[in-house]
Amino acid sequence: MTETFYIPEESVSFGDLPRETVFSLFRDGRVASPFLERAVELWYPHLEFVDGKGYDHIDKETQHKYDLKCFTKGGLRFAPSVMIGAGRKIDEEKLHEHASTISYICCDIVDFPKVRIKFISGKDLIKDYPKGSIRFSHRERFFTCMDFGTTN
Repeated sequence: MTETFYIPEESVSFGDLPRETVFSLFRDGRVASPFLERAVELWYPHLEFVDGKGYDHIDKETQHKYDLKCFTKGGLRFAPSVMIGAGRKIDEEKLHEHASTISYICCDIVDFPKVRIKFISGKDLIKDYPKGSIRFSHRERFFTCMDFGTTN
């Protein structure tokens, strides 16, 4: 299941920057992630932001780990951060091993200030996307398909 949140436009500003400039910055996962990691704690009170190695949140009761990833105009990459970036390589075996132990909080920020969130287990994500990324062309299917993956 996907949930949609609308960030109040008047609450998003930075000095004299035009609102659309700030919105465009929040459509970049590098900028949006630190804010979303904290907002998720408010939207889902059972989660706690911990910024662990390979995950961002834990379920306060079960201690299950969650990693927040942003879907942007370039798609969504859910490989561990140490495997993403210039000169880095995705080790599929390690990716699958890691993904099998956590769940993902997938945040669609393409239409910010509208934010869509979908929780999915790493095991389910790996089934359809074994290379660790989801192409932009799969965005709507991912966020609207009810039987894709599991909801946590």
